[in-house]
Amino acid sequence: MVQTNLRELGRVKITQVQPSGLIYEVSGGYRYDPSCRVEVNRLLVSARGVEGIDFQDQRMLDIHHADHPDSSNNGNNGISIGFTSHYRKMRARFGDHLQDGTAGENIIIDTEQEIWLADLGQQVEFHNPQTGSILSLEVVKIAAPCDEFSHFAANSPDERIEAEKLKDILQFLGDGRRGFLLKMSGDGATGYIQPGDILYSANSL
Repeated sequence: MVQTNLRELGRVKITQVQPSGLIYEVSGGYRYDPSCRVEVNRLLVSARGVEGIDFQDQRMLDIHHADHPDSSNNGNNGISIGFTSHYRKMRARFGDHLQDGTAGENIIIDTEQEIWLADLGQQVEFHNPQTGSILSLEVVKIAAPCDEFSHFAANSPDERIEAEKLKDILQFLGDGRRGFLLKMSGDGATGYIQPGDILYSANSL
């Protein structure tokens, strides 16, 4: 019988969706705009992505959901997660415009420790302390920082950053500081994630 070793990583602080993309075209290029994010009461999670349920019980698909009419889903990017510890590091380097959730992750975990791929392992679990429900998700990979977000982070949305400096920024935001991608296995499986849920890494023994 397979046993699972649980390690608590933090609690869900924010759940949010992107009803439309955060990158839009401007004269001469593209710009990152985090204002298009919508904070929601909870997320309905499935193998096809996440659907936000707002504070009036209205539903909205995240643009990375497979059923969104303008879907950006590629099969492995339907669910994303970030950590407040990484945002503190980003704010210390770039400034206060990098508030928790600015990178557009669906789930922001409140934690003091920096979390890397090895800390997450291959699977994580979200435990609801009120209902006792448990939702298991697979860890896919890091969410690599894009050029547009890197320019936004560096407070340079309209001015191109020279190549060596941009490389340094991308390295700083890489390895998971920008976030991680998760997915749910099983086409019919669904579950909810909401603020207050506890996140655990769940590694088999």
